[in-house]
Amino acid sequence: MFVSMIIVFREAMEAGLIIGIVLAATEGVAGRGRWIAAGIAAGAAGASLVAAFAATLSDAFQGAGQEVFTAAVLGFAVVMLSWHIVWMSQHARSMAAELRQVGQEVRLGERSLAALAAVVAIAVMREGAEVVLFLFGIAAGSQTAALSLAAGGAAGLGLAGLLSWLLYRGLVAIPLRHLFRVTNALIALLAAGMAGQAAAQLHAADLLPGWGEHLWDTSAVLADDSIAGRGLRALIGYSARPSGIQFAAWSGTLLLLAGFSRLAGRPRVRPLAGAVLLAALLLGGQPARADDLPTLVVHQHRFEPGRIEVPAHVKFRLRVQNTDDTAEEFESVALNREKLVPSGQTITVFLGPLDPGEYKFFGDFHQDTAKGVLVAK
Repeated sequence: MFVSMIIVFREAMEAGLIIGIVLAATEGVAGRGRWIAAGIAAGAAGASLVAAFAATLSDAFQGAGQEVFTAAVLGFAVVMLSWHIVWMSQHARSMAAELRQVGQEVRLGERSLAALAAVVAIAVMREGAEVVLFLFGIAAGSQTAALSLAAGGAAGLGLAGLLSWLLYRGLVAIPLRHLFRVTNALIALLAAGMAGQAAAQLHAADLLPGWGEHLWDTSAVLADDSIAGRGLRALIGYSARPSGIQFAAWSGTLLLLAGFSRLAGRPRVRPLAGAVLLAALLLGGQPARADDLPTLVVHQHRFEPGRIEVPAHVKFRLRVQNTDDTAEEFESVALNREKLVPSGQTITVFLGPLDPGEYKFFGDFHQDTAKGVLVAK
């Protein structure tokens, strides 16, 4: 029960933070509840579909299907958030004036509400797919009672929901004259973070150049896999060791959105900041080398072999096969990689070029046993 609660809370927390911001951004808006609820429901249905077709997705695009799919949905979310930011920049004053009239709800454009609902759906789908695979694998491959598993999952969802509610209540406590400005800034940071994550995914699939693998390293101060680190990743796209392309996408999207907000009143403006930036960055990387490396096997929640030598200063592909009855997630802070490995399937992780040294990795769902290291020589 405790394990399922922690896993569900950790994954659902990221979606919950996004929902909290969307709730605050639509405070006092007529019909927002229906749209957000529809977004959550669509996201849950999408998560089940993604989980069901996880194996097919992993095999697509020569093993880069997971990364390409994630980048695509994140890019779409950036466009939706950009649309909302520009719309709000045009109508914030009139909405605030309506809200000041006691008991009166304001009307947000249906397109903007639909855009935010789509972002909620994407957030739920992205995090929910991993939860579905994990819980299904545990139920199928262990003696854990279904009631205990469900109770743990429900507790995790409840904690994530509480965190989302606390964020929402904290934001709406901001004076009305500042509320839309603050939520617009948060949504801009959210969009920039998603653009940065999309660029990182495309780089992980070897479809974008890295422009430097690690610009800096703040993992000693705030690790990516900590609760605070995961929360900031959801809110602003935080990465302890970002690549150059990730930072360029993040900062470029933020600057473009700031410019679009200032020019929102002009008819030629279109909220395509994230899409334009990502398209401009799609310069393509060189194809990864298919070196004769041993396949990394997940067996009884352990990585075998636990130590693999890889070539330094070149790109290469690492194949990871999961022979367990439960899903696993290959993750490495040092390599800035995170990729789901469905039960009974083999995935490809695109890596390099690496400097000589040791790079630790682990299984996110079984961190106590699934550990290993790549040694670049």
